[in-house]
Amino acid sequence: MEEGAMPVYSSLRIRENDAGHIKAWKKRTAEKLLLLRAALDTHIADASGEESAERACERNGRQWLRLATWNIREFDTLKYGGRLKESLYFIAEIISHFDIVALQEVREDLACLQSVIQFLGQHEWDYIATDVTEGSSGNRERMVFIYQKNRVRFTSIAGEVMLDKGDLVTDSSGLCFRDASGLKVEFPEGVTLLPSGDVPVVKRKGKVLLEDDLVIPLPAGTRIVLPEGSSLVLPGGTQLPVENGQIALDAASHEAWSPHALVRPPYDLLSGIGLQFARSPFLVTFQAGWLKFILCTVHIYYGTGKEGVARRNEEIRKLTRFLSRRAESEHDSDAENFFFVLGDFNIVGKKHVTWESLHSNGFRVPEQLQKIPAGSNAARDKAYDQIAFWQPTAAGHPGTTFIDVGNAGIFDYFKYVFRWGDDDHDGEDERYYAEKTKTHKLAYKEWRTYQMSDHLPMWIELRTDFGTDYLSAVSASD
Repeated sequence: MEEGAMPVYSSLRIRENDAGHIKAWKKRTAEKLLLLRAALDTHIADASGEESAERACERNGRQWLRLATWNIREFDTLKYGGRLKESLYFIAEIISHFDIVALQEVREDLACLQSVIQFLGQHEWDYIATDVTEGSSGNRERMVFIYQKNRVRFTSIAGEVMLDKGDLVTDSSGLCFRDASGLKVEFPEGVTLLPSGDVPVVKRKGKVLLEDDLVIPLPAGTRIVLPEGSSLVLPGGTQLPVENGQIALDAASHEAWSPHALVRPPYDLLSGIGLQFARSPFLVTFQAGWLKFILCTVHIYYGTGKEGVARRNEEIRKLTRFLSRRAESEHDSDAENFFFVLGDFNIVGKKHVTWESLHSNGFRVPEQLQKIPAGSNAARDKAYDQIAFWQPTAAGHPGTTFIDVGNAGIFDYFKYVFRWGDDDHDGEDERYYAEKTKTHKLAYKEWRTYQMSDHLPMWIELRTDFGTDYLSAVSASD
């Protein structure tokens, strides 16, 4: 690790007047931190595999930047008692092994985040955060970048991604309205609504159910009674019919104004209305050494069932399209300013449509991450978290810097702290926290995810020193 990057654990110093249980807690916490620190050092070193000794030596210097993403579950709420102090120490220790970390699920109260910064060292580390995202899907979450100041420089641009009207997120059925009492429909005589071709159905508990949305074009002449609460809207500038000096808006005069009229159903009966992201993606510019880069961190909508996954996929697709346009524009003006998107995409798996959508519009996940078989969730079976970068479709003007991805990994801290199962053969950790889980009536395996997280940190290395390349090009020029 870099000199000066070590977290500050002065509050763990055992004092003469400490009670016995305080001394025991400090001793145990220090032992766990030593275990965690050694595990992180080994994990990062092992990621180098069979690379040359020269390259491994470079990684111990300042030529490589470690970029990570970590969804820290509900950081921090008072659910199940809030986080213990040792949990904040463990989180700080993990973060200290990276140079810049994108955090998701940071909540409104920043006290725990500020405690982590204090442990890391306020002179060495800083953070940039969004305001909370409002709305039920937003969960009042913040997006945060936390970074080591002697390794990374914030280059003064930050903002939340907002979609244009034409690019808003919609659900799979499109813009529709429903009548809570049932649609009152009158069809022309002799019309059958059964569409041609097979109707996709599934059978459950003796019932025949649609497997997916079924869209049936309505025949000409179909009449529908609008639901109660609907409104007629005449746009400004519409010429109004006048009879006997009075404005006449009635059935007799409708031919004059109806070509301009709109119908507005009650808002609560509409579905598929264009939406912004459930949680606003956060875009920030940084520089490390020679490398200039733009990071966009996300926490994509989760949802459940077919509709929830469809909206999740739609957010990923709309995000990559938005960012590719921005990246293309940025590339035109500065080909050496590189775009990355990272965070919790809630990707189901590497063969799922959500994975394909992340790889659309010029973005791709580095091979080093793709080769890791296990997932980034605590159960290691989902590909929720990812880091991807944008590649230009055409070669721009030649530059000195480029994206050079080194090692990569996913660190499973539950093998060392808050252990369970095979990682805690004698059940020592579970017994130690038994009173906490008993008090909050939650199984230990679940409770520990509110101390650390149900996601694991994912990281890659990026080369930041291109001095040799630059000097070689100069010396070889005519």
